[in-house]
Amino acid sequence: MIDFRKIFQKSKNLTALGSSYIVSNAISAIFWLFLASILEVEQYGELGYLLAIVGTVGAFGLIGSNNTLIVYVAKGVKIQATIFFTTLIAGATLSIGLLVFTENIFISFYPLALIIFSVVIFDFLGRKAFLNYARYMITQRILMVIFALVFLEIWGINGIIFGYTLSLACLVPLVYKGFKEGKIDFKLLVERKHFILNSYGTHVLGIISINLDKLIIFPMYGALILGPYQLGFQIFIVIMILPQIVSQYILPHDASGSKNILLKKYTIIISGIITVLTIILSPILIPFIFPKYIEAIEIIQIMGLAVIPSALTLIFTSELLGNENSKSVIIGVIISITALILGIILLGEYFGLIGIAVTLVIARTLQCITLFILRRRMRT
Repeated sequence: MIDFRKIFQKSKNLTALGSSYIVSNAISAIFWLFLASILEVEQYGELGYLLAIVGTVGAFGLIGSNNTLIVYVAKGVKIQATIFFTTLIAGATLSIGLLVFTENIFISFYPLALIIFSVVIFDFLGRKAFLNYARYMITQRILMVIFALVFLEIWGINGIIFGYTLSLACLVPLVYKGFKEGKIDFKLLVERKHFILNSYGTHVLGIISINLDKLIIFPMYGALILGPYQLGFQIFIVIMILPQIVSQYILPHDASGSKNILLKKYTIIISGIITVLTIILSPILIPFIFPKYIEAIEIIQIMGLAVIPSALTLIFTSELLGNENSKSVIIGVIISITALILGIILLGEYFGLIGIAVTLVIARTLQCITLFILRRRMRT
């Protein structure tokens, strides 16, 4: 007999997760596109570079808490208090270190705020509290826009990052609730050290792979090159919304044994349609909306080719992590990063922006192939 109530609940959870992810990322994307229209190309590139720095620093403070919380909370392990305590200490240390190193108070406490927000959000996902996840994700993005625009008028680009920081701090009160979920017990971390360390490496390398292009392009080629690339990458993030939604939904289900095979198949089909639409519509829309970024058209079209391998990578990653096989995920990320570094340096030198965009496609494709091979070996 069909359990319609169970089906409705699954649909409700996926709808909550999907709608919140779409709305929150739409807010972020529209805001970034708005910034592209009001900032000079060079300023836009510099802003992307600064956010890449603080985002990468923040990743080191999370200590693998993203997948650790999602997987083990889904399994019923009361690990929240221990993870919260560890990451808060790490985040505070990193933020103080960034302040000393950069002497820029506007960007220094972004890593700590990012960590506070992230651990609460990951806890929601692990508990499959998708409605709470939806509320706070959307609230944070709305606050981000308000604060960033207010402080942009006062402190310029630094004010935008300061606004981001304040919006992320909105979940500070919920950290206290997290400490009530059990007690601080480092044995919980020691017993799962291999998964946590691999998850830590996976997350750090994943963030590096997202930000590394900006961190290399800015010092090598300058903000005028990074600006159009940054616009193209932001649009790539927008068209990756659906695969990202699915990956966040299926990870706790993969961890608990539910495979969601049909959902994964539809995700790949829709990703292919998105790729075609990106290639067709870019020459039509970009000149009309962003006349300063005409050279970004080919960048966006090329990046669109990375959607399918990126979607497959997210699905393979979820399956591997659900089976606590984070080592294979790390190998895939390392291959992607290596390809990204070599491609930006070599192809960027000879082919400019086009070569850098092609590098992104190559790196994502190699990562996808690697995970596919390692996933098949795991099953045999």
